[in-house]
Amino acid sequence: MSRSLISQLNGLSLRIGKRCFSQTFAAREEIVVTTTTTTTTTTTTGSNDHVTFDEQVPRSNSFSQFRKGKGRTTQSYSPHQVTENLTMPELNRIRTTPTLMTFYGGNPIHENNMNHLRQLLRKYQYLPTKPLSDEDLQTRKFLGYEAYKERTQSGTRVKKIHYRDLISSLNRLRVIDAQLMPVEVINTLDSYYSASVSKTALSKKLKQLDEFGRARSQAKRKAALAKIYLVKGDGSVLVNGKSAVEYFTNVYARKNLVYPFQVVGQEGQYNVFAEVSGGGYTGQSEAIMYAIAKALVVFNPLLKPRLSKAGLMTSDARVVERKKPGKVKARKSPTWVKR
Repeated sequence: MSRSLISQLNGLSLRIGKRCFSQTFAAREEIVVTTTTTTTTTTTTGSNDHVTFDEQVPRSNSFSQFRKGKGRTTQSYSPHQVTENLTMPELNRIRTTPTLMTFYGGNPIHENNMNHLRQLLRKYQYLPTKPLSDEDLQTRKFLGYEAYKERTQSGTRVKKIHYRDLISSLNRLRVIDAQLMPVEVINTLDSYYSASVSKTALSKKLKQLDEFGRARSQAKRKAALAKIYLVKGDGSVLVNGKSAVEYFTNVYARKNLVYPFQVVGQEGQYNVFAEVSGGGYTGQSEAIMYAIAKALVVFNPLLKPRLSKAGLMTSDARVVERKKPGKVKARKSPTWVKR
C-alpha cells in the first residue's frame, strides 16, 4: 500500500449507528468473609435422658473499609467462642414459672378467684335454685371489702367494682338448692364466709328473759341513753331510783312512759326500773319509751307489729341542728340595723 493511502486512512474515524464505543477499566476491591459452621450435638443415654447443647461460634471476619487516597484502612475481628453445657433438669430448675395462670394480669389472685367461680357457674348452671330466707342472709355473710383486700394482698388494685363482681358470683352459687348443692360449691362458699357473727344475729340471741324473769333493753333519743329492766308487776316506774312523778315534773314526759303500754293495752301490768343519762327531760322520757317497747317484744314477740305501726320500734334519730358561724342559732340571723 502506498504511503499516500495510509495517510488518508489515518484521518478517518469508525462510527456505527452514530454511537461511539469507549472502554474504561477500574480497579475493584473484594471483601472476603469467612464464617465457620455451627454444630449441635444431641446425646440420648439409656433411661436417663440428657440433652447436651454444644455450641461453638468462632467468627473470623477480615475486610477492608474505606479508601483514602493511596492508603487503605483494614479492620479485623478476633474469633469469639461461647459454650453452654446444661441438662434439662438444670434448665427446669433455673427457669422461673408463675404459680398462677393470671400472673401477668393486674390482680392475679382476684382474677384466679373469679376464674374459679366462673368455672363453677358454668359447670352447675342447670341445677335448681331456691330463694334464701332473711335469717340465712343475716346469719351467714361474706367477707367485707377490706377483709378481701387483705386476703388478695393486692392493695389498691382491687377496686369496689371487683368486689361487687365477686359477691354477685357468690350469691349466684349460694341460691342453689341446699339438697343438691355439690361439695366443691359448699367448700368454696365456706372459704368466703365471714368468721364474725353479724350484729343482728347476736342481738337476737340476747333478746330473752334472764334468770329473774326480766327483759333488758336500751334505747337512745337525742343525747339521752336509757337502760331499763321490765318485769311483771303492779305498774310502778322507777327512774334513777326515784318515782316517775318525782323525777319527771313535766306531765308530757310522764305520758311518754305509759304510751307503749297503752298501745298494747297492758297498763299497770309491768314494773319498770330505768337508768337514764344525758339530754333533757324530753329526750330522756322518749328514750325510756323506746326501751320499754323493745322490752315488751321480748315478753311477747306477737306485739311487734302493733308497736311498729305506732312508730315505737325505731328510735327517732332527729337531733338539734348545730349553730353556724355568723348566726344567732342554727339558722337565725342577727337583727339587721339600717343605721
